[in-house]
Amino acid sequence: MVKPIDTRMVGTRFFRLLTVVCMMFFSLSGCRQDYSLAPPANSEKITVTVKLPKELKTETMWVMYRSAICKSVSLGASGQRLEQDGRHSVYKELERQGESDLYQVELPKDGGGACRWHLANVTFGVEYADPTRFGENVTYGAGGGVVVIFDYNNPPRGGIDIKVGGDLTIKKDYYPWIHESFIGGYSKAINLASEGGIYINYQALQARTVYFEPVFHPSVLVSSEGSKVHKVGNFIKFTYPDGSVVADGQSKPDFWKLQSIRTGRAPECFSRWRYFACPDPRPRLLPDWLPEPDQPGFGRYVIVNEWGSRLPSYSYRLVGKDDRTYEEKTDVDGFTDPLPDSAHPVREVDFPVGRR
Repeated sequence: MVKPIDTRMVGTRFFRLLTVVCMMFFSLSGCRQDYSLAPPANSEKITVTVKLPKELKTETMWVMYRSAICKSVSLGASGQRLEQDGRHSVYKELERQGESDLYQVELPKDGGGACRWHLANVTFGVEYADPTRFGENVTYGAGGGVVVIFDYNNPPRGGIDIKVGGDLTIKKDYYPWIHESFIGGYSKAINLASEGGIYINYQALQARTVYFEPVFHPSVLVSSEGSKVHKVGNFIKFTYPDGSVVADGQSKPDFWKLQSIRTGRAPECFSRWRYFACPDPRPRLLPDWLPEPDQPGFGRYVIVNEWGSRLPSYSYRLVGKDDRTYEEKTDVDGFTDPLPDSAHPVREVDFPVGRR
């Protein structure tokens, strides 16, 4: 006996199946939902500028917008519904500003559209412009990347390294690094060695301008060779510009060593956290004149190190506007002794003795 088909049940099952398909395959077209960007004309802009050394070129910028309305829906291992903010990627090329070395792009903060997109993060950077100058088959490897996050979501790569308030200015040193690999086939790549990883992640919630200046030192070249056979104790061998060879288990060059070779200063002088051991500190006097509230007619200066940290018990010698010489040591907070108004602004600043 043939049983009749319940068309209502079939229709319900089809509708449910269609819904699941829409959930699993979230895309720009969606299930009759408009996921496109439509920035309003009055949207606030975020400007990203790169000051480009002649040996480098800019990478294509990956721009990510997010939406709390148009969710990205998937199914978990147990079939449960998983929701995340929807994501929309855009790719931009930074444009050269006239004949200058500045490259720039403007991005609408408000992505608009039915999904009410907002700018979440940007990924950009620099790379070696002509890898073949190091050999016919040399390719670009890695390094020189920056990620800036404008909301509270995690970045596409790793976690947040640095949080900043207001606009963001990034100025970092980079060195050319040639690496040869042997296991699994020979390859040779030119990388950019710097402080941190391939990408440095910044969270800048209030930023409206982002300025990135990679300071490139093409003459300070470090090279490395990977292991030729898998063997315990075989490490990457680094050859530095001063002729030293190091194979200490590290996967990238010692950035502080490169800084030291280039400048002749101790590696500790380039690290905020190790600066206390720097044998060649370079203090400076901040120009702000701070009136002394309990001593009318007098004020103080602040003496800081290269990182902007105040220097306690640091010897100084100042020649004031009144031609008088004031020589002492800073207090525990890095302040000079109270000086009369007639000494401001100072004519000469010297640190003859330094920290004692």
